[in-house]
Amino acid sequence: MAPKVARREARRLGEVGLKGWRRPVADAASRPLTKVTPMSRDELRGWLGVGFVLMSSWYLGSTIARFLRTR
Repeated sequence: MAPKVARREARRLGEVGLKGWRRPVADAASRPLTKVTPMSRDELRGWLGVGFVLMSSWYLGSTIARFLRTR
């Protein structure tokens, strides 16, 4: 039961990450990807959203690190 809940939470996090320009990009990318992966369109959109959240976090972290190095 726990893995199912974890997947649902990851998908929910991904959906939250799809704001602004990211939503149309995820929509456009999820259509062709459903043909080559065993995931549903909603799952793919969730994982794409998680990817966007991770990239944003990495960018923010690297910006803060750069700021702290130049102090």
